[in-house]
Amino acid sequence: MNWNKIKTPVFLVLIIVATVAAFFISYNRETGSFRIKLGLDLKSGSRITIKLIPVVDPITGKLRKISKSIMDQTMAVLTRRLNPQGIKEVVIQPEGIDRIVIEIPEETNVRKAVNLIKQTAYLEFKETYFDPVEKKQKWREVMDGTAIKVATPEIHMGKPVVEFALHKNAIQEFAKITERNKDKPLGIYFDGNLIDAPTVSETIPNGRGVISGGKMNLEACRDLAVLLNAGALPVKVEVLESMTVSPTLGHESLMKSLIAMMIGMGLVMLFMIWYYRIPGFMANFALIVYAVVVMASMVIGRFVLTLPGIAGFILSIGMAVDANVLIFERTREELWTDKSLKRSVEQGFQRAFSSIIDGHVTTFIGAFILYYFGSSTIKGFGLTLMLGTFWSVITAVFVTRVFLDIMVNNNVLTENKKYYGA
Repeated sequence: MNWNKIKTPVFLVLIIVATVAAFFISYNRETGSFRIKLGLDLKSGSRITIKLIPVVDPITGKLRKISKSIMDQTMAVLTRRLNPQGIKEVVIQPEGIDRIVIEIPEETNVRKAVNLIKQTAYLEFKETYFDPVEKKQKWREVMDGTAIKVATPEIHMGKPVVEFALHKNAIQEFAKITERNKDKPLGIYFDGNLIDAPTVSETIPNGRGVISGGKMNLEACRDLAVLLNAGALPVKVEVLESMTVSPTLGHESLMKSLIAMMIGMGLVMLFMIWYYRIPGFMANFALIVYAVVVMASMVIGRFVLTLPGIAGFILSIGMAVDANVLIFERTREELWTDKSLKRSVEQGFQRAFSSIIDGHVTTFIGAFILYYFGSSTIKGFGLTLMLGTFWSVITAVFVTRVFLDIMVNNNVLTENKKYYGA
């Protein structure tokens, strides 16, 4: 079997199978929509940018610098606070060395989100002692919130409270604390504020207790439970920016972006057919393959599509078309020298290859720099541009070549060179 005779049909079958598979990966038939995750600027939600502020370590007494471990710990705490059930698509990512960008889909109460983020959530159990110098009763810490294993909001006798259970290694210590504080108040402080001071009536040996406060309603108890379960932040945070995108504005942005993209692609396709005839027609098929594969790649990679991301995608379409233009112009030059159509197509792809690689590599490097060093908004642009640039090389050099070879090898409109742009 001669491989040179069957390789083009084999490649064509592989392209068709890959395109169909990519389409089913991207498209959800049950909902009738694509599976690509949308950013807040294309749907609704809150976007908050915070800065981490160094604090003094209570153990060492030294300033706690913002390191990678501090950044990771802070993001983990924020994830547990903002997504306690793990069912929301909350995006928490670092920006620079001391900033974190938080995106909460479909959360339009930005004030509530900011309150959850800003609180250090440092819980303290304090007992009273007599200060002989000042000659009065004072509070001193005997246990902090790291001892709490789980906290849940409950209703006790019609009053909202927070029940808590301690870790095994803290149960015995808590029993000692309650033993020596019988008939005395045990202060419960949260971020330096006294929220409850129940009088200990008996020793608590099972490591369970209740936090209540006269001003706490059920929602406040739920928020406190979330904060206790998430843990305390290792540093203080400052909110630099907070914004909310309404569902109406997000839908409008998405629709306008999609319409602009479809108009742009349509005009490009019409131009390619008008100017390059059969090669332009084949390039349009390759462009469809390109768009489907890029979308499937975003779904597989769980990338989030933002408004700048759509701009990067449209620009990458231009890169894909530009590669085809280079190929077709070289092919036309070969046809003008009276070479055969098959030979002209081969020479056109060979002569344009180095220019295509040079242009796409420099664009890819630029997109990578934008993604790596840019803010979260710029990252979406850089990411889609990188992805689109990668696939545009493959579709231009490989897919378009296979489509053209099918036409030429089967003598489809090959009797006149004008059908191939000459």
